[in-house]
Amino acid sequence: MEVLKKLILLSFLPFNLWAQIKVVDSLTKLPIEGVTIVLDGSTDIQITNEQGEFDVSKLNNAKLITFTAIGYQKKISDIKKVQELDRVYLNPVTYLLNEVNISGKRYRKHLIGGNMSLLHGSNSYGGYNYEEARFFPNEYKREGKIIAVHYFIIKKQSFEKKSKVDLSNAFGVGVYEANEDGSPGKPLLQDDLVVRAKEHAEWFEVNLEQYNLLMPKHGFVVSFKVFSASFYNAKDARITNKNFVAPVLALKTYLRKSTESWKRRGFAISNWTRDTRSHFGIRAMIGVAK
Repeated sequence: MEVLKKLILLSFLPFNLWAQIKVVDSLTKLPIEGVTIVLDGSTDIQITNEQGEFDVSKLNNAKLITFTAIGYQKKISDIKKVQELDRVYLNPVTYLLNEVNISGKRYRKHLIGGNMSLLHGSNSYGGYNYEEARFFPNEYKREGKIIAVHYFIIKKQSFEKKSKVDLSNAFGVGVYEANEDGSPGKPLLQDDLVVRAKEHAEWFEVNLEQYNLLMPKHGFVVSFKVFSASFYNAKDARITNKNFVAPVLALKTYLRKSTESWKRRGFAISNWTRDTRSHFGIRAMIGVAK
């Protein structure tokens, strides 16, 4: 009888709560994979799948919902209106990848961070929910813009024979204003940006031109974020060869001390510490005034 009552109550729920909402390109009408979805007042993040779909059942306890994707304009919508739809449209951003032009000035592109000599994967904290970062000083002392950041992502650490690491799993992108000592300061990238790498042991580019990130006085810091175990549907938050499914950032180890690398557990809840022996697989593309 109790089960029957529950079924009757569920039958009165709006139909769209059972349906998938799809995020699509407003011009091509094609689904957009990898759209970051954040609910107002929540730290939980969703990303759309290959069909551009996301979980409607998690939209009940918020008023606003934000959609963010590289190459598209950010969209903030009332959650009740979204629940009445079967799809959400995002407008593409128009910009030229081969030209860098700020305030009418001409800029020259520079790739900073160099090549990656792959030694092994990095998982500094032995689990999930951590952030690794690399400092890029403003060596040019001229007006500039952060155009793109690159990550060298691998499937597994060298000592692992078997791993469930999946390159389709997502990681977070962070860009911060650097403090005078090279540590991460205030965020330059205000959006919660989540991406997926495509190739093993290759540089993966995240284009940031649409965010108009001007070069800070002391430089900037780029981070690689691994989310909680629940985000990756992993039961155990500690890393083992059997259950670790988050992406892995390549790492070069120095015998000398490094002043570039930083790390912390959790996001915005713990202090950054310098990683003096590591060089994380992160580089950046900047535009500097001629």
